[in-house]
Amino acid sequence: MQKENKLTVGQWCDYWFTANRRKWNGNTEGGYRNLIYSHILPGIGSVALSDLTEQVVTDFYNSLRSQGLGARSVWCVHLLLRRCMDEAAQDQLIPCNPVRLCQESKTEEYKTTPLRLGQLQRYLNAAEQLGVLPIIYTGLSSGLRQCELITLSWADFHIRYKYILKGQRLLTLNDKTALLLERIPETNSPHVFLNAKTRAPYKLHEFYYLHKKILKQARLPWVAFRDLQRQCMEVGI
Repeated sequence: MQKENKLTVGQWCDYWFTANRRKWNGNTEGGYRNLIYSHILPGIGSVALSDLTEQVVTDFYNSLRSQGLGARSVWCVHLLLRRCMDEAAQDQLIPCNPVRLCQESKTEEYKTTPLRLGQLQRYLNAAEQLGVLPIIYTGLSSGLRQCELITLSWADFHIRYKYILKGQRLLTLNDKTALLLERIPETNSPHVFLNAKTRAPYKLHEFYYLHKKILKQARLPWVAFRDLQRQCMEVGI
């Protein structure tokens, strides 16, 4: 890539993403695409690399927060922007990486009070209203990791005997989970859960925003899906 003094943050991030995208799996590529094209480019894409300073980056993060972006998402933007600018510095497009001067801490936005039983039920009701109860309830009741949940195939399920065999992990299904799975319409896909919009398995960032959408629909405070899963398994919901 030609080294130009007026190369912008947006131009460099776009080039970096395009040049590296084949190195990543689908979930990583989708996550990086969302961070770059939904947040970095609209926020500071027009800033020249030579004009990118610690203050510009800090103001950018504050702007993301004011728009309602959660702490974990801002942290992810920070990590990716830092990585992009590290490579810009290595290519001598900038003398140093100003993102590394920002004291952005990893704020755990999911450290909240556990939901009450009534709130858990509201969450499940909202998931049912949105037509995604099977994937959500299976995830909350089975102990599957999110990456395992979204890539689950019918070959992993043994509904008759009520268990999931995922790698070396044997996970038990409760009666409601088995019933929900039995009611899923058949498709030509080997995957159990498909995004209704793409007709393909969910990507991690798509599942993250689905969870946020359910919380919003149920008028509930933020709680990370893995924490909600832990709570649901403890109470046996």
